[in-house]
Amino acid sequence: MNDRDARESQLNVGLRWVTAHSLWLRDRDDVLARVYTVVGLARGLLAIHAVLVNLLFVLPQATKPSVVVVATVVLAVWHFFISFRLRKPSRRTCPAHLADLGVTLTLIIATALAVPPGGSPLTLAGYWAGGAAAYAILFRSILCGVVFSIATAAALLVVPSHFAMERAGFAFLMILFTVCLGVLIDQFRATIIEQEQERVRSAALAERERLSRLVHDGALQVLALVEREGPSLGPRGIRLAALARESEAQLRAHLQDREVLDMGHRTVVDLAAVLDKYESAKVTVSTMASLVRVPRFLADDVEGALTEILKNVDEHAGPEAKVWILLDQEISDELILWVRDNGVGMSAEQVETAAQSGRMGIRDSIVGRMAALGGSAILKSSPGAGAEWELRFPIDVESMELNDG
Repeated sequence: MNDRDARESQLNVGLRWVTAHSLWLRDRDDVLARVYTVVGLARGLLAIHAVLVNLLFVLPQATKPSVVVVATVVLAVWHFFISFRLRKPSRRTCPAHLADLGVTLTLIIATALAVPPGGSPLTLAGYWAGGAAAYAILFRSILCGVVFSIATAAALLVVPSHFAMERAGFAFLMILFTVCLGVLIDQFRATIIEQEQERVRSAALAERERLSRLVHDGALQVLALVEREGPSLGPRGIRLAALARESEAQLRAHLQDREVLDMGHRTVVDLAAVLDKYESAKVTVSTMASLVRVPRFLADDVEGALTEILKNVDEHAGPEAKVWILLDQEISDELILWVRDNGVGMSAEQVETAAQSGRMGIRDSIVGRMAALGGSAILKSSPGAGAEWELRFPIDVESMELNDG
């Protein structure tokens, strides 16, 4: 190994140590910790500045040197304690931030007890005092950070005999810096969210393309064969061909390259109008007179569950079975869809047997869809008494009002 390779090897070891050290100090998935590392480093340098100023310039002029020494030690110890504590997301609690503010205000107020007027223009906390507001705005909110900075500014100016232009200027700059930092943090969060949504969307589209290839090479080819050869088998074959044609159209519609995120979360449709199209000689649909505006993704899932229920009625309820669909709303943030038929019904054992034999329509297409929406699906049925589904799913009233506006 030559000298160049040896130097590169040592550099790589050093970089790995730095990476491992930084990961030990923060969680791998904690994005805000990257910003906190910069803010914490800046506050650490300000703590060193405050310690040096207190010991070299303030202490010789102090009327109570012991107070200056104790305050300086408290500042150093507290800085290390709170900085390491806030590296863990689970420890970024409101009491921790309030304690940080309390220590900061105590150090500022203690200045009047330890030094004469003019003896410490920036108080014993120095510029380090602005760190409590910075930490609060980073991990809590802009409002919280601004309140912390105003409280710190008030403590700087509360003692008239120790008023100095340096304190007034620092108070103004601290509030301004806190607001600007809050805006930057909000922009940072929004950027991270947008990037994550784009990553999820790209992954979903890639998975859709993969499934499209699998379905096209398998299921669609079989359905096309059934549709082509079915009529030659007589009446049953004709019905199979019609079902195959319908299933093929549904599969192709679902495999289209649609927007995965934007369309699903921003487009609003009338759920009542979506359900009305199922009205037929065998199906009676009753909905509310007013518009029922919901996101498209919710309407798609509800329609998918309803389609599975109607398919089960066609296959198992009997040729004379009729269906009644009722959409209602008992509370403002929840919709209820009742689907009842007068068919042959089923027992709980039959439902369990169907699930165990691999027929997942009830569990996945109906119950699973409602659970994914944060709702529920309840089946009431017994042999000879038909079946009744009660689908409950929440709606976001505020977002619907904003979309209406």
